Amino acid sequence: MTQENEQTMRPRELHSDYYRDRWTERELCRDFPGDAVLIDGLHTMQTHFWHNNVPIEIPIVRVMNTAHYLAAYMFATTCSGDQTEYEALASMSLGRDRRLCKVAIIVLAAMLERTDGFRARQCRTLLLDNRDPDFDEGVTLYDRFLKSAEKRFAEEDFLIDTQQLIKQVNEQKEIIEQQSQEIQTLKYTITTMENQKPQTIVYNYGTYNDIHDNPNSTIYACPESDKQEQDTTSITEHFCHITQKCVNENRVEAVEAEIRAACKGTAEGLWRTLWDNENLGYVEVQHIDATKLYGDIENRFGKLPFKERQFRAARNKRNV
Repeated sequence: MTQENEQTMRPRELHSDYYRDRWTERELCRDFPGDAVLIDGLHTMQTHFWHNNVPIEIPIVRVMNTAHYLAAYMFATTCSGDQTEYEALASMSLGRDRRLCKVAIIVLAAMLERTDGFRARQCRTLLLDNRDPDFDEGVTLYDRFLKSAEKRFAEEDFLIDTQQLIKQVNEQKEIIEQQSQEIQTLKYTITTMENQKPQTIVYNYGTYNDIHDNPNSTIYACPESDKQEQDTTSITEHFCHITQKCVNENRVEAVEAEIRAACKGTAEGLWRTLWDNENLGYVEVQHIDATKLYGDIENRFGKLPFKERQFRAARNKRNV
């Protein structure tokens, strides 16, 4: 099976906050160098199945993504002591294919064997305890196909997506805090300027108290041109794809801060932020042309660190 076909079978791009799916074997090996040995072993196992007329076709990238997702889940949470929890997670990731689920667990066991630390040994024992003979034979067979027994993983290697998520959240909090301070400073400046203003000229609009209870006001008839200008003045400007629901819930500043922070990262990360906020009903971008949306984002948040074609490609990946 080609990598292109594997990609079309992937259930979703984001397994969870613990792990982000990789698209290709090359991307897996780039982020997890130890995967090269494990992937070669899966290719050898697939050839073994074909030569022995075993009707199993292994989607290499999906199986590796599932194994990494389970490993990240293990190291980010507490081992429950129940094999069925991890088998259920693997089953949902692999379309409830029991045979592929076993293959993913076998790959995960090989990963953990090549990982230093008590937690890795504990989790591997949990996975392999009281298995049937066929499963044990699969573990032995796969281990025989691996060309190297060298330890290539550390526990923190499985949590790079979790660490990246924490970093992004902290960066967004810093940006929101900074913007909040800027808003407070601006409010103080405006209040100071209003208090220092020697005279207030009031045209004939406003409430009775606004005009007649203000000792510093001078009342004039409002010119017709000023009325028209007041009617056409827009309310506080914001990103043009913000929804009315976002405005009503006073979420505009927070949503714009999230988008502004995402604009400093990758095209994929920006799209994830847009889709998350669209799912919440705060933006509407699903049916907007990528070229127009790219321009609207740059007009509001400044020049992006990636090209329009990368922005469009990131969107198309989601729709695969």
